[in-house]
Amino acid sequence: MTKGERTRQRILDAAEGLFGESGYDNTSLRDVAERVGIKEPGIYNHFRNKEALYRDVLTRALQPLADVISETLNSGLNERVLQDLPGKITDLLSEHPAMPGLFHQALSGKSGDAGQVAMEDWLQRLFAQGESLWEALSVDPASDHKRITLKMIMMFNAVTGYFLSQKILDQAQMGSVLDPENLAAQKQLMAGVMQVFADA
Repeated sequence: MTKGERTRQRILDAAEGLFGESGYDNTSLRDVAERVGIKEPGIYNHFRNKEALYRDVLTRALQPLADVISETLNSGLNERVLQDLPGKITDLLSEHPAMPGLFHQALSGKSGDAGQVAMEDWLQRLFAQGESLWEALSVDPASDHKRITLKMIMMFNAVTGYFLSQKILDQAQMGSVLDPENLAAQKQLMAGVMQVFADA
């Protein structure tokens, strides 16, 4: 990796954290530059503007997520594949722990600004994939659209909500959401939840 590529990755890392903490509107390129330890004009060597940076933050984290869901859909669905999916998603989100916060900001925020539009594009894509996944498991998806949608929302909240629960783990003195032991327990619980979802 060249020095420029390393700097680009550091900018993406800093921006992801700041967008997750403060949201798109409340994060400036100056904030990102300060966290990286460079001058603000240096960001423009790698990204055209804040919107381009935000879109690249989303793509870096969410394209692998979309790929995993596509692979699952194309793998010949069975109970084991379905039970493994939340664990794979948990692993990917553990590499980008600010992403669940960005999801929830987008779902509860007002539409219109560039950041919101970019995240909504990704959410629509991921939810469409999730819906296809549940439809592939349903006997009669056309007559059960509401149930499929609610299952998808429940899985989404269970997987992403874990990463938003650091304060609860602090209260229980259980360490970080990123501790390997906690991640393994979450993945095991989610495998069981997926079995219940599939049967419900």
